[in-house]
Amino acid sequence: MYLVAYDICQPRRLRRVARLMEHRALRCQKSVFLFRGGPEVLVALLDEAAKLLNCSEDRVQAWLLAPGQSGAGLCRGAAFSPEAACVVAAPGTTLRVERTDR
Repeated sequence: MYLVAYDICQPRRLRRVARLMEHRALRCQKSVFLFRGGPEVLVALLDEAAKLLNCSEDRVQAWLLAPGQSGAGLCRGAAFSPEAACVVAAPGTTLRVERTDR
């Protein structure tokens, strides 16, 4: 599992990169995502994102999480659970249905 984050300067490019990431990873915060997949798939995702960037202004980065580390990490405030039973996405909203069998 990888933590992927971006910093995009121009709103149009930002929306395009956000849309790409939303289709491939789980959003944790506005520009932070959890990505599950191998290194080759991650490189392909970063290469695809790079095509949408102005590389002199924008950045997309990824960090490998330690084996067995929860994507939720340590938290204060409203907790984020990367282990939802399902996610329902609709224009303007995302609904996470949490597991109750644990």
